[in-house]
Amino acid sequence: MNASRNEIAGTPWSEDEVSAVVESYFRMLALERAGTPYNKSENRRRLMEVVGRSEGSIERKLQNVSAVLDVLGAQWINGYKPLAHYQDALVGAVAHAVARAPSFLDPGNVGTPPSDETAILVPAPPLRDPGETLTPAVRRLVGKFDPAERDARNRELGKAGERFVVGFERDRLRRAGRDDLANDVRWVSDLDGDGFGYDVKSFEPDGQERLLEIKTTCGHERTAFWLTRREIDIAAENSEIYRILRVFHFRNRAQMFEIDPPLEEGLLITPTTFLAAPR
Repeated sequence: MNASRNEIAGTPWSEDEVSAVVESYFRMLALERAGTPYNKSENRRRLMEVVGRSEGSIERKLQNVSAVLDVLGAQWINGYKPLAHYQDALVGAVAHAVARAPSFLDPGNVGTPPSDETAILVPAPPLRDPGETLTPAVRRLVGKFDPAERDARNRELGKAGERFVVGFERDRLRRAGRDDLANDVRWVSDLDGDGFGYDVKSFEPDGQERLLEIKTTCGHERTAFWLTRREIDIAAENSEIYRILRVFHFRNRAQMFEIDPPLEEGLLITPTTFLAAPR
């Protein structure tokens, strides 16, 4: 078997080899989502016997699957951090697996996400066209399983993200010695309803208000999201205190960054729908 691996090292992966890795990945992901223990090393060893590739090569291919799921705004396997630069055959195999079992795109029981409390708030990524690094195959895949539309429809995910931020804001103020302000943080969208143009009212340690609109995804930090006309208007009217908090990797290791008005300086905003009425 070692000689066989040496012979195929550096050669392109066949569709059968890619399919074997993707099928194995989704079996592991199903176990992880169910909270059922499994052995990643044993799984890689079984794949080595099936595809005849080295363990390192298989591990990188599994990370490639995570990268495709990351672009789709879906949960990926902890321990297989997304690794870009994958072949179109892998994109097709993942698309086929997702089409067979669309529930993998559903975050499921979101609950309280795992997070590193010392690294929840991170800098915003540099402004860049989110499609400029995507191959045509990946753009087609994202268009078919639109993560922005899916996130916007998922009320449970949105509420879980808001709850996460409310807890973060209260902890932040308590660490600053402002228990009084922490107690006054208000989950506006839950207690008072939608339509205010923001979800949470919080504070700076000096008492200044913070109006926070929360956008949550299981995908990566550049996953697109929807904004309403109301949110854009409220951001412009309250530019000193309004912030969008983009929460990402919610089912893996949740992090977030802030976007300050003017929103056009930190976001590529594209009008996609128009209100129409008969003349």
